[in-house]
Amino acid sequence: ECDLNLDGQINHDEFLKFIQKLTTDTFVVVSQGLLVTLVVAPTVAVATKKATEGVPGVGKVVQKLPNSIYASLVTLAMVWFQTSREGIE
Repeated sequence: ECDLNLDGQINHDEFLKFIQKLTTDTFVVVSQGLLVTLVVAPTVAVATKKATEGVPGVGKVVQKLPNSIYASLVTLAMVWFQTSREGIE
């Protein structure tokens, strides 16, 4: 597919086209996943913060954290979880 002149070898130009195609597809997939995570994570963070405030031991710590810090931590956790799952698949 990338060997345009069908000589059995990939020259510099063919290699560049291959890398551009590969990175474009990868960029689209990663961007979509990251966008979903960054939009959904703060909403999930606010909802879970309310729910975890009543949990013994954890609730007092969660109450003391500002929403922005808590949302950032939840977002980082979601991104970490998402990237660790990609290695499994």
